[in-house]
Amino acid sequence: MVTTTMDNLVSSYKEELISDSISIGIDNGNGRIKSKSSKGVEVRIKSLIHYLDDEQEITDGGQESVFVEYVVGPRTDLCGKRFVVGQQAYQFDPVGVLSTSDDREGKSKFALELTLAAIAASITMDYTDVGIVSSVHDLAVLNDLKSKVNGEHTVKLNNQIRKVNLDLKAVKTEGVGAYASLLQTKKCSKESQTVLLDLGYGTVIVSVYSNGAFKQILRFPDLGVKSLYQRIANNLDLRKQLKRNGDMQLIQKAVECGDFVYGNNKISEFSIAEIYNQELRIWVKNSLVKVLGKIDSYLDGAEFLFAIGGGAKLPKISPWLEKKGFETIEDSEFINARGLLAIAQREAKK
Repeated sequence: MVTTTMDNLVSSYKEELISDSISIGIDNGNGRIKSKSSKGVEVRIKSLIHYLDDEQEITDGGQESVFVEYVVGPRTDLCGKRFVVGQQAYQFDPVGVLSTSDDREGKSKFALELTLAAIAASITMDYTDVGIVSSVHDLAVLNDLKSKVNGEHTVKLNNQIRKVNLDLKAVKTEGVGAYASLLQTKKCSKESQTVLLDLGYGTVIVSVYSNGAFKQILRFPDLGVKSLYQRIANNLDLRKQLKRNGDMQLIQKAVECGDFVYGNNKISEFSIAEIYNQELRIWVKNSLVKVLGKIDSYLDGAEFLFAIGGGAKLPKISPWLEKKGFETIEDSEFINARGLLAIAQREAKK
């Protein structure tokens, strides 16, 4: 029998393992993966994926990327493949980078890749049992997610060889984790009706809760923050400046940094502040006003109204939401992951 280098790597690795066990809540957003583990580690990286070719090297992922090599495990389709999740995926291939926001089945298709990126910073021992609670917009994909994620996987995470036993214990509807977190911190009460307005990257989701339980969810696809960035990318003034459409990643960076400077060098840099203001007004009218008009019957009976998600932190959005009665949660991007972690820890005790 021929012994491969990979076989030797796995067999020698099995000789002596230092084990660990963690729980983690993962919010697989279309724009970013957000996770919080029982070790107190929080991760927030872009939901972008690039599979490396033979000539492309694994480097330091930093705070914004995770490099993975799948060595061996139940996902035989990934064996020997190397990939990066996060900002550096875009840097490898700005045009062809894979994004879950461009593929409605992306969260399922890339479930393991995203999960490994979400847990990487919390994996410090040779062997780790990982109990996971995640959230998705469609619970119909639950079984598909488990088949893609669960099992013992030997991987290199940022060049560190690790074995992880992944157990996806539960998949919750978007918003359940955030509601659990709000209850835990006593921001709302079980008895009262609570409405969550989740301004995501691809989708705006409204969820309604009362008596400690989920009552209703309304999804508004393609009305999320991505549609605002698309408007900016197609803006006539921006196209005149660039002689082409704008780059979505550079637009996102300019807006999130708050300086509205598009581009990273003296030749390409210019301010998109006025373009942002112009397109924001139109996006608010076409997206947020439209959504609120569809949910007014729920708003009238609600005691607590919260705005969460990355879109709630857009410049000039928070004051507008407050005028509509919504409280913007300060760490709105992590609130869902925090609640999912609490659920994962309860599941681990069963």
